[in-house]
Amino acid sequence: MKKLKISAIFAAILLVSIAFVPAVSAKADISQNEKYGDAIDISNEKSISEEDIKKALENTNKISESMNVLSETDNEKIVSFKKDDGSIGYAILWKDEKNSNRTYFAVVDLDELVAKKFVSATSLNDSAVIAAAISAAKSSFANGSYVETYGDNITGGLHIYFSPKDAGLIAYGSSTIIGLLVTVLSSGYVTPTVGSILGTLVGLAVRTWYWYEENSDGSLDLKIPYANIATVIVTQHVYLKIGSHWYSI
Repeated sequence: MKKLKISAIFAAILLVSIAFVPAVSAKADISQNEKYGDAIDISNEKSISEEDIKKALENTNKISESMNVLSETDNEKIVSFKKDDGSIGYAILWKDEKNSNRTYFAVVDLDELVAKKFVSATSLNDSAVIAAAISAAKSSFANGSYVETYGDNITGGLHIYFSPKDAGLIAYGSSTIIGLLVTVLSSGYVTPTVGSILGTLVGLAVRTWYWYEENSDGSLDLKIPYANIATVIVTQHVYLKIGSHWYSI
């Protein structure tokens, strides 16, 4: 599993990678690593303080902790959770059959399940029935967001793709998708602690820079090198590529 590979190389790259994970206000040094040469100092454009990060982390943890696993197999997990408005929502994580390194995730619209007759309106209080319906309907979420690995254990990292709907929800302040992202990251890519911190930082990054870096269809791509993931617990900061530019947060 990727989280084991990340742990295995942690000690070897810690001293090297920590040079690339300064505080929010620091810029990348081109002489240290050219691939971060276009990193942008976001501190002069947007204010993201330690307090902002702390509050976002608390909120993300609250969402993640409220998730209840309804059904789980080697390739699929279905959860319920408390949404931002206090109501109960449902979500699914599932492995791509053709690419085991990619995991899709999607928040489920129960009205859509009823409309497509995957479940009857009278069965919406039965979590087991809902879980079965979500599993059967997962092909309907084929355009959902996903997490996948790229490159090798040293030069690679994680690629996170947010669908137009999910990217927009995060940009407008929703914590639900970020809570789900933390669950995805912690389900095979990184440890739960790293997943929580990483998901929080990704959420702040999307809210700050989505309008500058979104794709033409409103979706968003992010890349985070393993070298930066390995030090996120120590630094509480990360370099990540949003769209076509590198940012520190």
